Amino acid sequence: MISRAPASSSRGELDRIVLDGSRGEGGGQILRTALTLSLVTGRPFRIIKIRANRPKPGLRPQHQQAVLAATALGQATVTGGEVGSRELTFSPGAFAPHDLSIDIGTAGSTGLVLQTLHLPLALRTQTPTRLVLSGGTFNPKAPAFPFLEATWRAYLTAFGMPLALTMPSAGFYPRGGGRLDAWIEPAAAALPFVRTGRGLLQRMHGIAGVANLRDDIARRMCDRAVERLAAQGFSAEIERVRWASPGQGAALCLTAEHEGIIPATFVGLGERGKPSEAVADEAVDQLLAFETVEGAAVDPHSADQILLPLAFAAGRGEFTVSEVTEHLRTNAETIRAFLDRSITILDPEGENQPGRVAIE
Repeated sequence: MISRAPASSSRGELDRIVLDGSRGEGGGQILRTALTLSLVTGRPFRIIKIRANRPKPGLRPQHQQAVLAATALGQATVTGGEVGSRELTFSPGAFAPHDLSIDIGTAGSTGLVLQTLHLPLALRTQTPTRLVLSGGTFNPKAPAFPFLEATWRAYLTAFGMPLALTMPSAGFYPRGGGRLDAWIEPAAAALPFVRTGRGLLQRMHGIAGVANLRDDIARRMCDRAVERLAAQGFSAEIERVRWASPGQGAALCLTAEHEGIIPATFVGLGERGKPSEAVADEAVDQLLAFETVEGAAVDPHSADQILLPLAFAAGRGEFTVSEVTEHLRTNAETIRAFLDRSITILDPEGENQPGRVAIE
């Protein structure tokens, strides 16, 4: 997946890192992680076969906006940054932090753009930074706003990297038009993190939300989730809400709080023709899968996302995870290309047993 080719010695650049975007999970994660690492470390990179495993390969608008923002922050030289590009080179210059307002222009994920820019702004600035992102806030295969607020933000706070988030408007496919505001505090470094088990379940709660749809859709999502969880011996407090949005959409978000770990959040996302009960089932299935794995401290969605900030922590990090995903393995390999950190990922030893991740 990774090789290094000498960069121009006349410019005094470090070896350029070359990444194959078709390897591993084969989506936009490799590019986003590479942009983050390049901005923090100053190392240039080239990526080929961008998103080769996706129905629409190459850069999509949300990836292009991440590249444009990273280019502005890093005063970078870029080739191949157009929508549809399957190759890209990125050579950062002097880091120039500033507030940003980014309109993806589609329903593309604001959360993924935020995660691309967060670490450079946290680790390489001396004053707080504000990001205003317009696009999707509820996207398939991307962190929805309730996950970012309840889980991702809590991890970053534990790492000594606090930020504040708000969602003035929800954005759903295909209309988009959502807004995500973030205030990022500077941090000297990430704190080490060790969680190899979890305590007793303290609380389950959630949100059944709709935007410009009938109230009974939220009620049906809520009723289905409560019924299914009760059948497994769990009780959950689920609030029904209406989100302001220029479009229509629905989502059910469930959070499990255990002693000694960061809350785990799971999201079911509505779409045209999808029954309310199926939306609820999507979130409940993920939550029950997490609860089934005894001793898992980290949910599978968070594992690959927290690996990146932990790679900049001084000292050893270790955590157990309910599922070892291809996203986790791919992020680990991309991080190894930029940083001299040993990342070990161990598969579960048996059914309902957690995997384990260690960073040395």
